[in-house]
Amino acid sequence: MSVRRWISAGLATLALLAPASCGAAPEPRKPGAWVHIALLPNGDAQLDLFASGRRIRTDADVVALARRVAGEAFPEAAGFRVRMASSHGRPFARADVAGAYRPGRTASLRIATAGAWRHISAQGFEQAGLRLYLPAVPAAVEAAPHDPDSERLGWRLRKDRPAPELEIVMRPEPARWYGAMALPVAGAAGVALAFFARRRLVAVPAAGTAVAGAAAAIAFSAGRQGENLGVAGLLDGRALDLATVAPLAAVPLGLPAVLLLGTMAVRAARGPGPSRHPETRPQESGAFW
Repeated sequence: MSVRRWISAGLATLALLAPASCGAAPEPRKPGAWVHIALLPNGDAQLDLFASGRRIRTDADVVALARRVAGEAFPEAAGFRVRMASSHGRPFARADVAGAYRPGRTASLRIATAGAWRHISAQGFEQAGLRLYLPAVPAAVEAAPHDPDSERLGWRLRKDRPAPELEIVMRPEPARWYGAMALPVAGAAGVALAFFARRRLVAVPAAGTAVAGAAAAIAFSAGRQGENLGVAGLLDGRALDLATVAPLAAVPLGLPAVLLLGTMAVRAARGPGPSRHPETRPQESGAFW
């Protein structure tokens, strides 16, 4: 099989193995109530309510409770849309909150959980879990009263303690996205140079740069750096989606670079073969020269 066919097969395999979507975080399976609040980079939010108890008998009960909890957590939101969803085979109610906070250079909001906990405890729950998820931007979260679990952005709501009031301040740094975009640019340049360079002294470092860029894009979560643009209010909608996935282009560029390095390693191990042409083959060559 030719080198180009190996590369085509590798790219097809990568496309099949790439995840098509990401699901919700696994939740506890025991009966009880859990609230997951996720702030989205465009100013909206999602509130997921997992509730299982004697007074929660139908999906309509979960939806109604989620609507009340979301209204207490985001009293100034522009609107709510509550629906049933499923994660790992377990149904839950998801409230899509429009206008949860205002994007900008400094985005802040306050989430008071006392009202939400009042509605949950009225359904017979002795305690409930609360988990907060933030965009991948520099942020600070303060809870009053202070709780050691605040470091992990998780809290336990109980009748014997006051429900926390969360103060969230996010300070996005759009420069992080520009830095992440350097990875696919360097990867594309490295692959192109490795393909057409005549000398291994140039081709090997070029391909290595593309591989390093792919590894860095995964290690440093380059696919989330675009959230800085959303929280800062610079992009929204489809443009924000495209900007978020753009740095991940460095990952597929790493595969042909790996195949190029493998090809050069195999040829170097075999040594120079007999020439079929009158000309002498270059001793220091790249993948295709």
